[in-house]
Amino acid sequence: MTFEEAVKRTSGLQQAYQPGLQALGSYSTKVDCEDRRRLSGSVNLEEALVSSYPQESLWDYGIGFRRTHSEEAIWIEVHSAASTHVDTVLKKLRWLKKWLKNQALQLNKLTRGFYWLATDGSVNITKNSRQARQLAQEGLRGPTRVLKLDTLGTE
Repeated sequence: MTFEEAVKRTSGLQQAYQPGLQALGSYSTKVDCEDRRRLSGSVNLEEALVSSYPQESLWDYGIGFRRTHSEEAIWIEVHSAASTHVDTVLKKLRWLKKWLKNQALQLNKLTRGFYWLATDGSVNITKNSRQARQLAQEGLRGPTRVLKLDTLGTE
């Protein structure tokens, strides 16, 4: 199944699919991909689901990325990368994982990873800090200034 098909089969996201990185708006500059043809689309999850989940801390974006024989879903949260925001971002991640498992089974099957991108470019969480360990334990990569899609899985 493709990312686009999975998005369009997910309740609340039928109209949310965008080609390339369009759903990310100005944040698309934070995602680097040498071969843009490998980008199979994107979705602004928060915008699409805010009316269905008005009291929840919603995750920001999903991106479809083509590998040689399959497509993957990569989930991105764009948020200030200060150590004081770790709990907020982890709360959003927990919501996303629960939603994928219970409401978006096809997208969950395509899911390859969860990434935190710094909104302003500065990252105030060091690699060996308690906060970095918390993020790693929850399966969240980052925060980082730019997500390099071509190197995912090799870092």
